[in-house]
Amino acid sequence: MKTILRSARVPYPSMAPIFDLLAAPVKLAVLEAAIELNITEILTDNSELDEIAKQLDIKGEKSALMYFLDGVVALGLAEKKERRYFNTDFGKDFFHKESPVYMGSLLKNMKGMQHKNLPKIAEIITQGPPEVPPEQVLNSEAKWVEAVEHLAAYQRGGMGAICADLVEELPEFAGVKKILDLGGGPGIIGTEILKRKPGAVGVLLDLPAIITLAEKEIKKEGLADRVSLLAGDYNQIDLGNGYDLIWASHNLYYVKDRVSFFTRLKNALSDKGVFVCLHEGLTCEQTAPANIVLSRLSLALEGQNVSFSKGEIAEDLQSVGFSWVDSKMLNLPAGQAELVVARP
Repeated sequence: MKTILRSARVPYPSMAPIFDLLAAPVKLAVLEAAIELNITEILTDNSELDEIAKQLDIKGEKSALMYFLDGVVALGLAEKKERRYFNTDFGKDFFHKESPVYMGSLLKNMKGMQHKNLPKIAEIITQGPPEVPPEQVLNSEAKWVEAVEHLAAYQRGGMGAICADLVEELPEFAGVKKILDLGGGPGIIGTEILKRKPGAVGVLLDLPAIITLAEKEIKKEGLADRVSLLAGDYNQIDLGNGYDLIWASHNLYYVKDRVSFFTRLKNALSDKGVFVCLHEGLTCEQTAPANIVLSRLSLALEGQNVSFSKGEIAEDLQSVGFSWVDSKMLNLPAGQAELVVARP
């Protein structure tokens, strides 16, 4: 970690956060321009400035292109050697439109949620929250249908393997034969877990329209014969039983009656089963971790606050009779989260 110089003679805090804040929108603007201009695709076959300019149909002055490409390098999407530009693995894997883990659509979707109310924060505070269109309400089926494809890239690009690693570390994993991927969206996390247990089978539960899309992703993973699809609202549908593992990740916000719901989860587990969930765990009176609080501010301003406090889920599980509940904080690519493990 870099050390920022400060004089002991100055009584004020460091100014460094100010300049970090100023740089943040520049980084996002450069990334969005790189996506719009297909820079990653162009750099696959072209590295000279003149070649890149030709691909972009730039016939005149190229200095703006050079400055922009230098910014792309500074962002980490590309590297520069002897005045030639090349993709980095980060740029090629996450921002080439043909990549199976292309994140450009996810970025657009997440920006739409996280940034939409930022220009009018003061207005919302003084005049009240805006009306949210039905299709933008977080618990609407339409909203999650829009997000499934983007979540598939996110899960396939690393989160699926991270979650499977966490499950594989559990002592119960050796005996897992049947799992429930609860509200699993595209189902990549569940399939990644199943890949670690060749003899196991899984059930993916989500809303009907999402299940239709998830089926395609599960087929891509080559596990259609090992995953059953269960369509419905997890508040109402019969969950089934005999699960050695129930997994839930960032999707318990829409539980209507926690006592009833967590009791149903407990009853759906086998005698030696385990429930595992991964959600943010806000601390310091819900002011930290900073990146989680700030990324969800726009939604919270319009009345869609969907964050759990640290220990909140664990307390609910204990209240319905889970015999053993443990939790720990993890540093994930998207920010800190609380892993909760519970045994019936």
